[in-house]
Amino acid sequence: MLDLNPICVPPREDLALLTKVVREAGEIAKAAYHANDSVAWAKSDSSPVTDADIAVNDFLLKELRAARPDYGWLSEETKDDHSRHACPRSFVVDPIDGTRAFIDRTPNFAVSVAVIENGHAVAGAVFNPLMDEFYAASLGGGATLNGAPISVKDREAVDGITMIGYPRKFRRMGFPEMNCRVVNSMAYRMVLVGSAQADAALAFTPKSDWDIAAAALIVSEAGGVVTDLRGKAPVFDGPTTSGLGVICAGPRLHSLLLARVKPLIAQFETSTNKRQEFKHLGTTMSDRTDIQLLHLVIGGELLDPNKTTFANLKEVDFVGAFPNFEEAKAAWKSAAQRTVDNAHMRYFVLHAHELIDPDKDGIIG
Repeated sequence: MLDLNPICVPPREDLALLTKVVREAGEIAKAAYHANDSVAWAKSDSSPVTDADIAVNDFLLKELRAARPDYGWLSEETKDDHSRHACPRSFVVDPIDGTRAFIDRTPNFAVSVAVIENGHAVAGAVFNPLMDEFYAASLGGGATLNGAPISVKDREAVDGITMIGYPRKFRRMGFPEMNCRVVNSMAYRMVLVGSAQADAALAFTPKSDWDIAAAALIVSEAGGVVTDLRGKAPVFDGPTTSGLGVICAGPRLHSLLLARVKPLIAQFETSTNKRQEFKHLGTTMSDRTDIQLLHLVIGGELLDPNKTTFANLKEVDFVGAFPNFEEAKAAWKSAAQRTVDNAHMRYFVLHAHELIDPDKDGIIG
């Protein structure tokens, strides 16, 4: 059992704070989603961020630090000040985990906040505001979804499980047939396992502390197991904020998945050409220099301006194909301005490379 600092408040009090503030933060994200006017740009590592991420981050920083001024802070959207190494407890924050889902307008993003002590989460909340799913846990206090207790659904075989992950990767690794579901947010993937809406989540690419800290506690309190691909439990006060993938499942299923992954990790660690030999497992965004991006801009008259059914597919206007989002957005804006007097005439940017290459490894099929 984790030794808690006696000068800190009980974890349940930190959870009460998170419950209030994270719900309010989720409403900010939800409002920005429905407004559909967020500005997006690429960070230095080429990952996407929006002004909604920053707004949610700023709100959480203000409210949480005001309530706990002696706590440290680590957030995806704030420069790391390493305060988590100096304070008894710290907040670990992902203001919008699943920014790509937010941009693509799918309901698979969440606000994720944990309180850590001695490298382990003692309170955590993950809130998907579009689905109105609020997951919460405190150390030793169990896990809940919208206030009701949750527990993982353990399985004794991999065959036929509901797995959250990319199916092509599993096929290439020789996994048995599974029911695969793709979800952008790592935190949301994990809490779906914690609430028995999925059997497992397996990610092969590096995940950061803010991606998993809150969800790892929720899954653990729901009876599940979370480790990296080597089987090591995550620690959130190390010299780096990044870990080697995630295995999240019930205890028996976790052991089965780890047994399948370990030989792969052994091969990976001895490989002299990791990028070529293991590109089917996914690469970081910064490695995608040889992968062509393809954004299509199309438009047409809709039967209902709030839906996506075209009145006549033969009359759909193909504006063009573009190698980056900036050019596509400019073309979309120009086309939309020409038809501003027709409320049913709408134009769209389709990220075609995401559709034909969902694993983002430059391989189709």
